[in-house]
Amino acid sequence: MQQFIANLKNEGFKLKKRKKYWVFLILGCVISMASALRLLIANFITGGVVSREAILGGLMNSNLFFVIVLFLPLMAIMASCDLFVAEESDHTIRFSLMRPVRREKLFFSKALAVFLLCAIDLAVIFVVTTLTQLILGEGTRGIASSLGACLLDLIPLAVLVLFFALVNQLAKSASLTVLLCVVLYLGLVALGTYLPSVGGLVFVGYLRWHNLWIGTTLPFLPMLSRIGLLAGYGLVFACGGYLLFERKEA
Repeated sequence: MQQFIANLKNEGFKLKKRKKYWVFLILGCVISMASALRLLIANFITGGVVSREAILGGLMNSNLFFVIVLFLPLMAIMASCDLFVAEESDHTIRFSLMRPVRREKLFFSKALAVFLLCAIDLAVIFVVTTLTQLILGEGTRGIASSLGACLLDLIPLAVLVLFFALVNQLAKSASLTVLLCVVLYLGLVALGTYLPSVGGLVFVGYLRWHNLWIGTTLPFLPMLSRIGLLAGYGLVFACGGYLLFERKEA
């Protein structure tokens, strides 16, 4: 366990020292704050038809689509490619393999580092958005439900990270892997959106996992089947990614 934690800290440090993740995080925060101004302008133009309370009450909820479906998947794609295929292409992964750490610990510590990066970004955007709501004078309305939604959405986000870790084992070029991840992700999103008959079987359709738990009351058995489906995807991606990673040569 100590080896795993030590390697996790090492992988996290690799991501921390890359300035692009700080830049993207700042952009994400700016866009989330700007959404409040955009909605307030709409309130002004419509003469108050769109109420100020409806706009700023639970501001994070209005940003969840951008954060969960667009921003965090982009961060996960870049981070997973940096820790997997980019290190393999420039052979720097050899330094990790030279340390007394088994390959399964190396693989899952890399995947966990990517997940923690996304979770920290989500937490920062939540705090910034909440402070924006407080500064604009709308109090704490909707903050509790927004926090619950963010925590719930971390579950399918972990599965998505494992999916990208698996895709990273299929190519040796960093640019090709990024393109492959983006195309596959957008294809799965489009599949779930435009083919409702199979949308319930596509795991990316559960990225906004909170929609099934907050504000709706679904029967227990349908919820249980969805939990099992998501867990099954995670297990397949984790096992498949590790097996391919184990067979690769540095």
